[in-house]
Amino acid sequence: MKRTMLIGETGAGKSSLISALSGEHFVSRRPMALEFCGPFINTPGEFLENRRFYHALITTAADCEILLMVQDATRRASVFPPQFAPIFNRTVLGVVTNTDAPDANPERAERFLHSAGAREMYRVSTATGEGLAALWQRLG
Repeated sequence: MKRTMLIGETGAGKSSLISALSGEHFVSRRPMALEFCGPFINTPGEFLENRRFYHALITTAADCEILLMVQDATRRASVFPPQFAPIFNRTVLGVVTNTDAPDANPERAERFLHSAGAREMYRVSTATGEGLAALWQRLG
Protein backbone atom coordinates (compact mmCIF):
# COMPACT_ATOMS: atom_id res chain seq x y z
CA MET A 1 0.00 0.00 0.00
CA LYS A 2 1.17 3.51 -0.77
CA ARG A 3 2.22 5.87 2.04
CA THR A 4 -0.90 7.95 2.71
CA MET A 5 -1.31 11.14 4.72
CA LEU A 6 -4.68 12.22 6.13
CA ILE A 7 -5.58 15.88 6.58
CA GLY A 8 -8.79 17.13 8.14
CA GLU A 9 -10.13 19.17 10.99
CA THR A 10 -10.36 17.83 14.53
CA GLY A 11 -13.12 15.22 14.79
CA ALA A 12 -13.49 14.69 11.04
CA GLY A 13 -12.89 10.94 11.35
CA LYS A 14 -9.22 10.57 10.38
CA SER A 15 -8.37 8.12 13.19
CA SER A 16 -11.51 6.05 12.57
CA LEU A 17 -10.68 5.91 8.88
CA ILE A 18 -7.15 4.69 9.63
CA SER A 19 -8.57 1.99 11.93
CA ALA A 20 -11.07 0.87 9.29
CA LEU A 21 -8.53 0.78 6.46
CA SER A 22 -5.64 -0.76 8.38
CA GLY A 23 -7.60 -3.31 10.38
CA GLU A 24 -5.74 -2.16 13.48
CA HIS A 25 -7.25 -0.35 16.43
CA PHE A 26 -5.84 3.16 16.06
CA VAL A 27 -6.50 5.86 18.63
CA SER A 28 -4.78 9.21 18.38
CA ARG A 29 -2.77 9.56 21.56
CA ARG A 30 -0.68 12.66 21.07
CA PRO A 31 -2.32 15.99 20.34
CA MET A 32 -0.34 18.30 18.07
CA ALA A 33 1.96 15.51 16.83
CA LEU A 34 2.17 13.43 13.67
CA GLU A 35 1.29 9.79 14.22
CA PHE A 36 2.19 6.80 12.08
CA CYS A 37 0.16 3.62 11.70
CA GLY A 38 1.55 1.30 9.03
CA PRO A 39 1.37 3.17 5.72
CA PHE A 40 -0.76 5.98 7.21
CA ILE A 41 0.32 9.35 8.55
CA ASN A 42 -2.28 10.99 10.78
CA THR A 43 -1.96 14.75 11.05
CA PRO A 44 -3.44 16.76 13.91
CA GLY A 45 -6.57 18.73 13.02
CA GLU A 46 -4.87 21.81 14.44
CA PHE A 47 -2.35 21.70 11.57
CA LEU A 48 -5.19 22.46 9.16
CA GLU A 49 -7.15 24.73 11.47
CA ASN A 50 -4.21 27.11 12.04
CA ARG A 51 -2.50 28.53 8.97
CA ARG A 52 0.81 28.90 10.78
CA PHE A 53 1.10 25.07 10.75
CA TYR A 54 0.59 24.65 6.99
CA HIS A 55 4.35 24.32 6.58
CA ALA A 56 4.24 21.15 8.71
CA LEU A 57 1.62 19.65 6.39
CA ILE A 58 3.58 20.58 3.29
CA THR A 59 6.83 19.17 4.67
CA THR A 60 5.19 15.92 5.83
CA ALA A 61 3.51 15.46 2.44
CA ALA A 62 6.97 14.99 0.93
CA ASP A 63 7.03 11.57 2.65
CA CYS A 64 3.77 10.32 1.15
CA GLU A 65 2.39 9.33 -2.24
CA ILE A 66 -1.29 10.01 -1.61
CA LEU A 67 -2.95 12.68 0.46
CA LEU A 68 -6.51 12.27 1.77
CA MET A 69 -8.45 15.44 2.53
CA VAL A 70 -11.08 14.28 5.04
CA GLN A 71 -14.36 16.20 5.36
CA ASP A 72 -17.13 15.24 7.80
CA ALA A 73 -20.51 15.16 6.00
CA THR A 74 -22.27 16.54 9.07
CA ARG A 75 -20.26 19.77 9.20
CA ARG A 76 -21.91 22.92 7.89
CA ALA A 77 -18.58 24.56 7.06
CA SER A 78 -15.09 23.56 6.03
CA VAL A 79 -11.66 24.76 7.10
CA PHE A 80 -10.03 23.72 3.80
CA PRO A 81 -9.09 26.91 1.94
CA PRO A 82 -9.93 27.19 -1.78
CA GLN A 83 -7.38 25.48 -4.03
CA PHE A 84 -5.47 24.02 -1.09
CA ALA A 85 -4.70 20.66 -2.75
CA PRO A 86 -2.35 21.85 -5.53
CA ILE A 87 0.29 23.08 -3.07
CA PHE A 88 1.13 19.46 -2.18
CA ASN A 89 2.14 18.24 -5.66
CA ARG A 90 0.82 14.78 -4.76
CA THR A 91 -2.23 12.72 -5.65
CA VAL A 92 -5.01 14.26 -3.54
CA LEU A 93 -8.25 12.41 -2.89
CA GLY A 94 -11.31 13.83 -1.18
CA VAL A 95 -12.91 11.60 1.45
CA VAL A 96 -16.34 12.37 2.88
CA THR A 97 -16.87 10.68 6.25
CA ASN A 98 -19.96 10.07 8.41
CA THR A 99 -22.16 9.61 5.36
CA ASP A 100 -24.51 7.42 7.40
CA ALA A 101 -25.34 10.09 9.98
CA PRO A 102 -28.96 11.34 9.98
CA ASP A 103 -27.91 14.95 9.42
CA ALA A 104 -25.24 14.13 6.82
CA ASN A 105 -25.05 16.16 3.62
CA PRO A 106 -22.41 14.42 1.46
CA GLU A 107 -23.10 16.67 -1.53
CA ARG A 108 -22.19 19.76 0.51
CA ALA A 109 -19.05 18.03 1.83
CA GLU A 110 -18.01 17.15 -1.73
CA ARG A 111 -18.49 20.79 -2.78
CA PHE A 112 -16.15 21.85 0.05
CA LEU A 113 -13.53 19.34 -1.08
CA HIS A 114 -13.93 20.26 -4.74
CA SER A 115 -13.40 23.92 -3.84
CA ALA A 116 -10.24 22.89 -1.98
CA GLY A 117 -8.92 21.23 -5.14
CA ALA A 118 -9.83 17.54 -4.74
CA ARG A 119 -11.08 16.04 -8.00
CA GLU A 120 -11.56 12.40 -7.01
CA MET A 121 -14.08 11.79 -4.21
CA TYR A 122 -14.95 8.87 -1.97
CA ARG A 123 -17.91 8.69 0.39
CA VAL A 124 -17.30 6.42 3.36
CA SER A 125 -18.83 5.32 6.62
CA THR A 126 -16.58 3.62 9.12
CA ALA A 127 -19.67 2.47 11.05
CA THR A 128 -21.30 0.60 8.14
CA GLY A 129 -18.21 0.00 5.98
CA GLU A 130 -19.81 1.77 3.02
CA GLY A 131 -17.24 2.98 0.47
CA LEU A 132 -14.20 1.56 2.28
CA ALA A 133 -13.51 -1.18 -0.28
CA ALA A 134 -13.35 1.30 -3.16
CA LEU A 135 -11.04 3.61 -1.20
CA TRP A 136 -8.85 0.67 -0.10
CA GLN A 137 -8.52 -0.45 -3.71
CA ARG A 138 -7.53 3.07 -4.82
CA LEU A 139 -4.87 3.30 -2.10
CA GLY A 140 -3.38 -0.10 -2.99
